[in-house]
Amino acid sequence: MERYLCCVLVCLLGLGLMRTEAFQVEVRDESNKTCIHASMKVNFTITYETTSNKTENITYSAPDEVSTAGSKCGGSEEAPLLVVNFGNNFSLSMNFSSNVTVYSVDAIVFTYNTADSTLFPDAKNKEIFTSVRFVGEPIPMNATYVCLHEEVVTTEDVVQVYWNVSLQAYAQDVQLKKEFHCSDDATTTVAPTTPKVTTSSTAAPTPTTKPVDKPSIGNYKVFKGTETCLMASMGLQLNASLLVDGKTVWTPFNINPNRTNSTGSCDNSTALLRLNDNETTIVEFYFTIKNKNFYLQEVNVTVFNASGK
Repeated sequence: MERYLCCVLVCLLGLGLMRTEAFQVEVRDESNKTCIHASMKVNFTITYETTSNKTENITYSAPDEVSTAGSKCGGSEEAPLLVVNFGNNFSLSMNFSSNVTVYSVDAIVFTYNTADSTLFPDAKNKEIFTSVRFVGEPIPMNATYVCLHEEVVTTEDVVQVYWNVSLQAYAQDVQLKKEFHCSDDATTTVAPTTPKVTTSSTAAPTPTTKPVDKPSIGNYKVFKGTETCLMASMGLQLNASLLVDGKTVWTPFNINPNRTNSTGSCDNSTALLRLNDNETTIVEFYFTIKNKNFYLQEVNVTVFNASGK
């Protein structure tokens, strides 16, 4: 069976493993009244350069034990600020602003420390990095923002995946009953549509300028005996470099969870998740487990031509 894949870029939308914890925090003002309430689960996939000049990825989950040092309720001349501190000089902060009718998270700032030898044992640059993403989605005043589905925030070297989010600012010491849900929550009752795709039985797929739809989220499991040892929830979009008529072209396509089988293995220090999309694409995720945390060590992708040769 001939492999014709030259290079693949993988876009992971929502890689989630079993032991991800949720944190819940409150920020109080000088009179001990709550002004910010936040509860969420977050995974961070971080790309960094190693001492051997290679690129590696690790996946790190925000723990349930965090602090809010540096957070502020704000005032007439100062905006509220939520700062969540965890790990070895890691932090996640959200800047808020408002007008009479709405408030918003203006920016999400994630700070991580590659000098943490447990997470980045072979990092070339051992220092603190900051990743900033501007958001600005308006939320009705006096409402709690809720998003049970996964939301992905991407920057150059970090992919942040949020879910089970409950967030309210300008709370004025009350638990707001009115909820404002994200768009994915609002459309859960609508069945997704999958466009029909026709491919040649003898030729490699050709590139297209039509945007590829957002990949559907699939839920996958790996068993050790009769027990589940690894769970993952993700959407996968591949951007493949193919050799067509002697020329290299790029073709994006999605992994279809409805026709994808998952297998793999687990032991005390490593885990493997192998996804097989109808014998056309195989994606393998290799994990290392240290100190009860999962690290995405390597991703291998193989695409086979349509004739299976």
